[in-house]
Amino acid sequence: MTEVEAPLAGTQPDSITYIDTRRLQIGCWATLIAIAIVRAWFTRYEFGGDSVSYLDIGRAIAEGHPGAAVNAYWSPGYPVLLSPFLWVFRPNAFWECPLAHFVNVLIFAGTLASFQLFWSEVRLWHRNYSEHVGAAIPENAFWALGYSLFAIATLNVIPLGLVHPDLLVAAFCCLAGWAMLRFRRTPSMGRALLLGLMLASGYYAKAPFFPMGFVFVLCACFEWPLSRRTFLLGGTALAVFLLVSAPFIASLSRAKGRLTFGDSARLNYAFYIDGVQHFEHWQGGPPGTGMPIHPTHKLNDFPEVYEFAAVKNMGTYPPWFDPTYWYEGITPHFERKRQAKFFVANLILEFQIIVDSAAGLLCAAMILALLASDRRRLIKEFSQLWFLWVPGAVAFLMFALVHVEPRFLGGWLILLFAGAICVCSLPEDGSTLRAASCVGFAALITAAAALVSQASQEALKAEYAAGRNPGNALIADYLSNNSLRPGAQVAVIGDGMYVYWAHLARLHVVAEIPANTRLFQVHPARDFWESGHEQQEHSLGILAKTGAEAVIAFPQGLVEGSEPSIVPAPWKKIDGTDAYVYFFRANP
Repeated sequence: MTEVEAPLAGTQPDSITYIDTRRLQIGCWATLIAIAIVRAWFTRYEFGGDSVSYLDIGRAIAEGHPGAAVNAYWSPGYPVLLSPFLWVFRPNAFWECPLAHFVNVLIFAGTLASFQLFWSEVRLWHRNYSEHVGAAIPENAFWALGYSLFAIATLNVIPLGLVHPDLLVAAFCCLAGWAMLRFRRTPSMGRALLLGLMLASGYYAKAPFFPMGFVFVLCACFEWPLSRRTFLLGGTALAVFLLVSAPFIASLSRAKGRLTFGDSARLNYAFYIDGVQHFEHWQGGPPGTGMPIHPTHKLNDFPEVYEFAAVKNMGTYPPWFDPTYWYEGITPHFERKRQAKFFVANLILEFQIIVDSAAGLLCAAMILALLASDRRRLIKEFSQLWFLWVPGAVAFLMFALVHVEPRFLGGWLILLFAGAICVCSLPEDGSTLRAASCVGFAALITAAAALVSQASQEALKAEYAAGRNPGNALIADYLSNNSLRPGAQVAVIGDGMYVYWAHLARLHVVAEIPANTRLFQVHPARDFWESGHEQQEHSLGILAKTGAEAVIAFPQGLVEGSEPSIVPAPWKKIDGTDAYVYFFRANP
């Protein structure tokens, strides 16, 4: 390696620049954390379809059941982080979700610290590289661009309001990038161990990090000619990565009876590429995708009623606590034309996500490229610093093969833009450097405006009211006060993935009339309310035989018409919510 350990003396910033940079960093840190706190507060009751499963696992760990972390679909890192807070504070129904959002703020602060390390290393590479081809981007502008990138990636692309691990993944993207660049700059045994540890930690945060670990090791080690020392140290980093990951892989493989590092990619491929019914109640098909070994039990055809009471120790809502159990027997298969169609569509979607969320950064990168000292050399320079942007690019391609959501891309977006910004060396004249400074601060102002706009919408707009409404806690409180004790069995009419109220009341869902089935083409909940009194009584009788003590109908995830306009007795509306309850016994 020819890169030096520290910047050359001739490129050291003067004292005024240093003070200004420190002020910028302190100001950005304070502003970003303040915005994160405000947004977490105004979305304190927001949750997603995956949140109940993560909270179930976190609570099980907090209550002394660490085996709950061994799940082939949900990675253990995030619920393990949640568990000590759940154990220490033991929040009631009204405070568990705000507590989870407080943990998200702490993760955000940790991600910001990780980014600080990563961007410092990127800055060092940029300065050392630019001295050979021109001038470096002014330090203030470089940090302004960095904080703009971080703000967009972690507060807009990744929604802070949801209880999920994607912000934690962004932290390990930054830490892995930092460790990889440090190793590539000056390989050593300590840096090899650090790189392997960061990659394994990323895998524990989310399974897609496992294949990306090999990409990071390649980016850290590959150069031509390849030295024997670098090769051995790279092998050490890879060995540490695999050894630290091995306990979880072994536990998963033992549970599944086959070698696996996680089945989320396998199931998502079947869901999104092969057209298998997702995300629950798969009864088999389409042709060629296999048959479930232990499906949920379909008890009625119209409206569709499903039961899953026999399976124990699967959290609040068993079909989504461990989807790999219910989809055992699935056989995803590759079809070239179908795969190509989805791959292209997902690439277009990823580009749209970048344009919609990071248009200001995209424009800033393009302007810096135009200001570059030798635009004809830009592609060559971009290829020479391939190791900076390749992990992000490979991650984008990996997600495009199966399924893309904006929250998947936040951390990888940081790595992708870091490479684009790092190669932009400038001519050594004052006007160009001042222009670059203006570009950096314009990007920062644009990002700040986007964050403030989003925060104001979450605080004021009616469409974000659910994040400020403790509706799930009110449902849980009502049910608990009406003799549904922890461990009681209930049925639902609606989307079982959103039964956060059941988690809060420690109830077990054993049957449901789902909101949607068969790729959202059938709507059993709507069928129930439109079927008439006699058919409704027949369906309720089926639900009663499952052992459910009550049926709760709620609007989350429902299509229009799937909730009642007029509810006959003995259905009761739960005050302050849109939920209704039907008890199979006289109310106390």
